[in-house]
Amino acid sequence: MLKAERHAYLLQQLSKHGRLSAIDEAEQLGISEDTLRRDLRELDAAGSLQRVHGGAIPKPPVPASYAERRGCDQARKSSLARVAASLVSDGEVFFLDGGTTALCIAESLPVNLRATIVTNAPAIAAALTDHPGVDVYMAGGAVAKRSAVTIGAEATDFLRRFRASLSFIGVCALSADTGLTIPFPEESSTKRVMIEQATRVVALASNDKLDIAYPYIVAPTTAITDLVTDCAATEDRLAPYKLRGIVIHRGA
Repeated sequence: MLKAERHAYLLQQLSKHGRLSAIDEAEQLGISEDTLRRDLRELDAAGSLQRVHGGAIPKPPVPASYAERRGCDQARKSSLARVAASLVSDGEVFFLDGGTTALCIAESLPVNLRATIVTNAPAIAAALTDHPGVDVYMAGGAVAKRSAVTIGAEATDFLRRFRASLSFIGVCALSADTGLTIPFPEESSTKRVMIEQATRVVALASNDKLDIAYPYIVAPTTAITDLVTDCAATEDRLAPYKLRGIVIHRGA
């Protein structure tokens, strides 16, 4: 098989399965692992995929701003939000991370809910003002305008004052091997504290955010207890997360 044909085959397999194993693909193609890894390096250099230990995953997209994401894909976000909101019980203390799906969760919560919600997203705090039984605590600090959340030492110090039963974490990218990653380092600290201070951590990740990775690691996959995703995520794609003990919840 010519190199161009191998490259086309590898990209087809990556699109189909969401990840490539260097060992498995070398065996399938009847070539050495060195040749396969050279193919992956060339495809990575061309921007067609992202090499990781043991193989490759899709190249992550250029992240959109909060304003750009706010009006996109509302039906899918609302579906994920309804599933996530169903995990909440009266009397709980929980973190609600920033992001457009998290905002949909706030908007999906029952008006008669009695709970304490801690957030670093001004839009979420504002959306909860019509819930009389919800106590809302908002972390201060500098505002990261691209994601509309507060960041920095003031925000993380505030978040550490709480111990939550649940934490809903907005996900930019989630890989079973790499963990939860984000494209900008300044937001990692607040997400990490929300994970560390919660008993149960719910990652909010639509199918297109699975099996990709950005440069900055927030937490390993083992830190996540639950994953809320959509019906486009296949059993094959979700299998590595289930093997790590993560409970899967699917929206429509």
